[in-house]
Amino acid sequence: MQRERLFARGHLLRFVNLTLLAVLVVQGLTGLYALFATRQAWLVDLHRAAGWALIALAPLKASISWRSLRRGLDARFDRSIMIGVSLLLAAAAIAIIVLGLMWAWRIGPMWLWLYQTVIAWHWILGLAIVPLVALHAWRRWPRPRAEDFTARRGAVKLGMLTAAGVAGWLLTEALAQSRATGDSPRRRVTGSRGDGLYEGNSFPLTGERAPEVDIAVWRLHVGGAVAAPLALSFEDVLALPRATLDAELDCTLGWYTRQHWQGVRLMVLLAEAGASPSTAGIRAVSVTGYEHTFPLAEARGMLLATHVGGEALSTGHGSPLRVVIPGRRGWFWVKWLGRIDVLDDPLEVVGGVLGAPRQVLRQF
Repeated sequence: MQRERLFARGHLLRFVNLTLLAVLVVQGLTGLYALFATRQAWLVDLHRAAGWALIALAPLKASISWRSLRRGLDARFDRSIMIGVSLLLAAAAIAIIVLGLMWAWRIGPMWLWLYQTVIAWHWILGLAIVPLVALHAWRRWPRPRAEDFTARRGAVKLGMLTAAGVAGWLLTEALAQSRATGDSPRRRVTGSRGDGLYEGNSFPLTGERAPEVDIAVWRLHVGGAVAAPLALSFEDVLALPRATLDAELDCTLGWYTRQHWQGVRLMVLLAEAGASPSTAGIRAVSVTGYEHTFPLAEARGMLLATHVGGEALSTGHGSPLRVVIPGRRGWFWVKWLGRIDVLDDPLEVVGGVLGAPRQVLRQF
């Protein structure tokens, strides 16, 4: 009997810890995706469902942790430092969950410390605990056994956990919609709240300082792998064939706007400059030095906007020219555009794309 109890306890410990790690990995990957793009709504829904699976696992994990804490501390690394790491990780996880629910259910203020919104602190803390999760997994998670998940008891637990995640996700969405106010447009799948929809420059400004751009001397340079580099004045840009794009700008601070953007298609500029047939992507560079790299397949849908909702872009919104890239988060919509580099080296494009997370830090 004692042996059976020890086996059951070991099975439960491995099942909870390994399943918790899997849920955290799913949450991390789907959350990271939502910071970059908004095209795959199901990934954002999976992120929410995984969050409720995490909540469902919390009582079991708390029971396991309590038994460990009762044994006290000693000089070993895994009993001294790692206990502190575990407690810090638990506190951060609780804060992340609470912040997410506060945002979805409109509880408390929209803005918190350091001019960041509730949802911004949700993902900031999520990124901050990644090293703690990695350290905890390395030092504390046990080796898995096939029977922990293939046996009947493991399958039943996984089924119950999946059901809890789906039920929690549906409940969250229903409650979130019921708490939406009449003057607040429907949330996007990302959780962002509508602001200034189809109202020109009235949508929110982000926190970066707008540079002083003299349109009279400003030039858009198009170079790199092109036959005829360009240096276009604002009047030159306005003289190019005009296009309008209905697109949503979704900011990681938790708001979105939908607008009619007017400007010139990127592909028109590339044709004017005689872009190389081997073009692999482009780099959009602001006059501030801020930049993003896009593969050609994505850049084909890019608009370089001079106007929004029939109004000339305001300085804060990127005048004289900004990138409009549907499906990408707002921090990819480079403002105060000054240069387009055409890239024909696929490795350079990949390097630029992978370097995108560095630009997040420039938002603070």
